[in-house]
Amino acid sequence: MIAIQHLEMVMPALIKPRNLKSLERLDDIDMQILSILQESGRTSNADLARKVKLSPPSVLQRVRKLEESGLITDYVAILNAQILGFGLMVLTKITLESHQEKTIEKFRDSVTRLPNVLEVFQVSGDFDFLLKIRAANMADYERIVRESVSPLPGVGRIESNFVLAVGKSTAALPI
Repeated sequence: MIAIQHLEMVMPALIKPRNLKSLERLDDIDMQILSILQESGRTSNADLARKVKLSPPSVLQRVRKLEESGLITDYVAILNAQILGFGLMVLTKITLESHQEKTIEKFRDSVTRLPNVLEVFQVSGDFDFLLKIRAANMADYERIVRESVSPLPGVGRIESNFVLAVGKSTAALPI
């Protein structure tokens, strides 16, 4: 069994799974399953069972429990943005005009609806939000900012940082 002290070192204090009791019962096989699935979510139940040396029904039961506990939240396909015509990635810093809760909520609710905005982070520091935006090219990005981002409620300042190269991109946690 994995000790809670170890998990507290791995997990930030504010981010706890929905069901802490199920987390207390994680064993090495559960951790292997999580590790394998976060590297390749398409791993079949039979392959997963072979890799962790358990029967397929036992593995399926474990995976379902991991899903129900909230430790596994989704399975997705990672698409090639370049091939699909979204070759420009921009990290966009947004500073709001006001820091009133209503302004923050309106901005956050509005920006999450924009299809080209892939990720939204509310941050501390010199700006309020960091957006990860994908566009076809510079003209497309300019259109997105002009037509979609600038008119959002509460936007005071926009600063664009164009990604020249990606050294690492993963969603895999270091478990």
